[in-house]
Amino acid sequence: MADYLLEIGMEEIPARFVLSLRDQLAERVEAFLEENRLSYTSIDRFATPRRLAVRVNGLAEQQEAIQEHNRGPALHIAKDDQGAWTKAALGFARGQGIEVDDLLEEDVNGTMYVFADKYVEGLASEEVLKDIDQVIKAMTFPVSMRWHDYDVAYIRPVHWLISLYNSKVLPLSFVGVKAGNQTRGHRFIGKNVQLSHPSEYESALRNEQVIASFEKRQDTISQQVEAIAQENGWHVPQDSDLLEEVTAIVEWPTAFYGQFDENYLQVPSIILKTAMRDHQRYFYVEDTKGELLPYFISVRNGNEEHIENVIKGNLKVLKARLEDALFFYEEDLKLPLETYVAKLEHVNEHYKLGSLADKQVRVKALIEEQFLPHLTGALESEAGQAASQAAEIYKYDLMTLMVDEFSELQGTVGELYGEHYGLSKAIAQAIGSQYMPTQSGGSLPDTQAGALLAAADKLDTLMQYFQAGLIPTGSNDPYALRRQASGLVEIIWDQQWDFDLLAVIEKEMTESSERQQLIEFIQARIIQHLQQDGIAHDIIQGATSANHLNVLETIQVATNLQAKRKEAPEAYRQFVEAMSRVLNLGSQVEITGAMNPDLAETESETALIQAIQDLSQEGSIAEQLQQLHDLVPVISDYFENNMVNAEDATIRHNRQVTLANLSQWILNLVDARALISKF
Repeated sequence: MADYLLEIGMEEIPARFVLSLRDQLAERVEAFLEENRLSYTSIDRFATPRRLAVRVNGLAEQQEAIQEHNRGPALHIAKDDQGAWTKAALGFARGQGIEVDDLLEEDVNGTMYVFADKYVEGLASEEVLKDIDQVIKAMTFPVSMRWHDYDVAYIRPVHWLISLYNSKVLPLSFVGVKAGNQTRGHRFIGKNVQLSHPSEYESALRNEQVIASFEKRQDTISQQVEAIAQENGWHVPQDSDLLEEVTAIVEWPTAFYGQFDENYLQVPSIILKTAMRDHQRYFYVEDTKGELLPYFISVRNGNEEHIENVIKGNLKVLKARLEDALFFYEEDLKLPLETYVAKLEHVNEHYKLGSLADKQVRVKALIEEQFLPHLTGALESEAGQAASQAAEIYKYDLMTLMVDEFSELQGTVGELYGEHYGLSKAIAQAIGSQYMPTQSGGSLPDTQAGALLAAADKLDTLMQYFQAGLIPTGSNDPYALRRQASGLVEIIWDQQWDFDLLAVIEKEMTESSERQQLIEFIQARIIQHLQQDGIAHDIIQGATSANHLNVLETIQVATNLQAKRKEAPEAYRQFVEAMSRVLNLGSQVEITGAMNPDLAETESETALIQAIQDLSQEGSIAEQLQQLHDLVPVISDYFENNMVNAEDATIRHNRQVTLANLSQWILNLVDARALISKF
């Protein structure tokens, strides 16, 4: 057994990519070993801002030998009419390294072929690993750069490589850099170090002030921050994203804390927290009651030497940030709300879309004319009024100095300042909720007014951008419209709104092509939601092919069908077959006239017509689907005793209209033809 180390040393990798690139490298190495039949015990992954590395432990010293059974030409090509081997057979045998008389003859689907059994001895691992450059070259990056005159784009310029098999350096070269056994310690407080074996990697780097393991470095930071907090009786809220980012920035972490002037605490805490966390990568500090304290904890990439100067430098930078925040806060509140609202008339959302003031007018109209009429009874009486009033001004904070500097606080500043301007709590909270959710799985509005405003804002954005031809293509989505559509779906589902978006879109959008594209775009986000919930593909297809764009109904139908299939598979199979048969015969028929029970010739026909007339859409989705389940024996009996395409034209038409009516009812819930009955 052997150990193998691969290290790629680079200039500083952007923090947000360090962890994913480490995992990509490890996965590519694993795939390389599997493809080349090299077994191993385990793989260790390492990553710092300056390096990505993989150590393979317990690596087999030789590939596994394999017995190949290779097919050659068809027998009538391999032998001539006299039964002698042809050039085709001789060439195949030679290529396989065997004698032609050792070829085997086998039947494959009625055709005879020649085969060669070939024993392939495994190569030595170190020979196979000479091709490890395939892994390095195959790496993909969200952003990349070029340097010198190399025809290679990489995340950052490569400065050193290690390809160490036990104590032997294997040949490896990439962008002019040759592999060796020398790694580099910390850029400022470490030095280069030679490795005699892969097992020394972590300890050798630790001696040079580098913690190579991402997880160990992260644990070190977490422990240091917690120790400072406990020593001072503070509370530091858990923040896994910030902890991961800081871990990706440093190689040798040393945590420290500083204190800023209490005068800055007059600025709303969310603004101060944003300045510390998002702009400076500091951990903010609270007391046991959750109140912000005038302290911060940061992490240095180095040791404790001259730590006092580091603290002073960090304080100086933070003070400038907080001074700006205080200035913006005080200056913003000197102007009346009306001034900011008026400024919106002169700022375009996009040069094709009109002003932000125009957007507020459209969103208010959407809330009052579309959402509220369709959601009667689903909302508290004050929610609609609060959302409508909020829509008149909700973009105003985009005109403030604070949002101009802290753009990530848009909406939040509107809520904070709203309290100063005397807005009701409901209106202010709605303004603060307008961008929710900001990411997949993010927080959703926790008030109905906020949900209304956020949903209307997103729907307006989608309709306006699509109508202007600003439609995402492939992975290109510069206006984050996929996130807007996903957020719209999540809000409607979270609020359990029984609301068909199709009617709104058809009324508001004039261009049929863009309208259809938007419908399919939102439908794709519903599909994504169902996929994340583990709904079967055929059920997703059936539920999303219904005659509506009702998020709540689609998800409820899919969830109900999935449960039915699991709980009662035979009853589900009968349901799918019955509904599919109805749709195959009735969905293409135009309904002209009403069903006439007087034209029924059999009891089963009368029973089906009566059952269709008794169907009700007043109940829940589960109840509506149950009505269809209850129809299964009635439908089966009908098809058993009636010919739809009867010779008599009047009878035939009545039966077609009957099935067309039932088809329309089914398609309002699900296109059962997409469902699989055998699973």
